[in-house]
Amino acid sequence: MVKPFRLIIGIGLGFLLLATPAFAARPGNLSLGVYGGWAWGIADEGIDGDRHTEFEDGSVYGANLIYRFPGGLALGVSIERLEMDLKEFGDTFGTIKMTPVMFNILYQGIPAGGRGLTGHGGIGLGVNFTSFDRGPETRPTISVDTDNDFIFSIYGGLDYFFSPNISMNLDGRFLLGAVETKWREFGSTLPIGDLNIHNFQLLLGLRFWF
Repeated sequence: MVKPFRLIIGIGLGFLLLATPAFAARPGNLSLGVYGGWAWGIADEGIDGDRHTEFEDGSVYGANLIYRFPGGLALGVSIERLEMDLKEFGDTFGTIKMTPVMFNILYQGIPAGGRGLTGHGGIGLGVNFTSFDRGPETRPTISVDTDNDFIFSIYGGLDYFFSPNISMNLDGRFLLGAVETKWREFGSTLPIGDLNIHNFQLLLGLRFWF
């Protein structure tokens, strides 16, 4: 699989090369952003059907590319990386590693004069590339395979524009989805449900506008 940030940089460069004449006539419509923050698991059951399991909080980082049309409607792509530990009664059974790649539709405000406070909000839909690392409480004879599943996000936040070309954003985001898994031991499939990876993220980002 192509490494995540090579993928988004390649998309961004291709976007720029194909559409440079249009963007030159409307500076400030194309934006490349990077962000980081924290994610908290919000599902009642980390493993579907096991109310004693939960996902702990973990770090998040990512990047996105958007194009804003006149009036505020924007389209974009995003990619991020996050990990959360799966626990039961305080014991760590493993870590889910996720790389959601999403297409986003959003409203993006621009302050009058290109400086000041505004906001944004939107939704995203895409594919969550996943893997699972066994923890110290998981027997070494057990193997865990994960599927790459659809994922959905809804988010909103504030933007502060230092200039027409640089802004900082604070986001709250719900990332919603499940991960199908197959737990096997000695050739037999264990009766363990899907992973509920719903989480809330608090993110701080920096954007560059072209």
